[in-house]
Amino acid sequence: MLKRKSAAVAALILAVGSGTLLAPGVAYADYEHCDALGNCYWVVEKPGTGGGDNGGGGDNGGGAGKGCSYEGQTVPCVVDEFGVWDGSCYVKRVPPPPGGRADGYWSIRTCGIYGGVPSQTAATWSPDPPAGILPSYQELAQRAIAQMNLDGPDIGIAPQTSGAGLVGLPIWLWNRVSPSTWGPITRTAAVPGRSVAATARAQKIVWSMGDGHSVTCTKPGTPFRPSYGNKRSPDCGYDGYRHPSSTQSGGRYTVTATTTWLITWSGGGGNTGSQSIELSSTTTIDIDELQVITS
Repeated sequence: MLKRKSAAVAALILAVGSGTLLAPGVAYADYEHCDALGNCYWVVEKPGTGGGDNGGGGDNGGGAGKGCSYEGQTVPCVVDEFGVWDGSCYVKRVPPPPGGRADGYWSIRTCGIYGGVPSQTAATWSPDPPAGILPSYQELAQRAIAQMNLDGPDIGIAPQTSGAGLVGLPIWLWNRVSPSTWGPITRTAAVPGRSVAATARAQKIVWSMGDGHSVTCTKPGTPFRPSYGNKRSPDCGYDGYRHPSSTQSGGRYTVTATTTWLITWSGGGGNTGSQSIELSSTTTIDIDELQVITS
């Protein structure tokens, strides 16, 4: 369930209004959940038990589930209105202001609650999460995907780019398989208290042949061997060009191969997601006219 209000929150609100602390109780949370808009909530899996070593705060005040303190007194680790205790202030993530950059983290800090004058800063930006605030699962998923170094197809084509084919003869197409060109490939991104594992698998390759036609292959394709002669590819090929490449600018057809990747990811608290991305590679091919010899 989502921890929204508590006696600790009410006591702390009174404390801000009067400038004194009314001894709020300790707040615990199991993990933070952030939605796509950057709104974050601390989730309690087992109310009243605390969440173990999975909060923020580091060594300067403890994390959610451990209990937090300030100059020897116990303070709430998490307060909905003010955010997460970082050892001296509460830090809360907020959406970007109008015109503000969309990457990184915007947050406000509420300080001076304990024995001082309460104050709150304007929203400030940082490239990394402020102390006590974990990146969302979606953000960790993007970090894991970035580690994959996914590529477009490593193109194999026959006839080879160093030679020439003939009008009407079949073209063989294939992708030289590796984890980065076909998958599957799995990477994990983690911070203390949270991790996400993402796996990418190629779903298909669309070959745009440069003459207005395209071929869709759900397999990497079979590499051509000279012994195959003029046979068609069993799983990924083009029946043949109708016109020589001399009709094209530069005298060659440009072939573009685009892989569609499906990436799925999962993290703690039942958080899962998926996304598709497309990556392309290009090559060129020379196609000559078929010469007819008459006697």
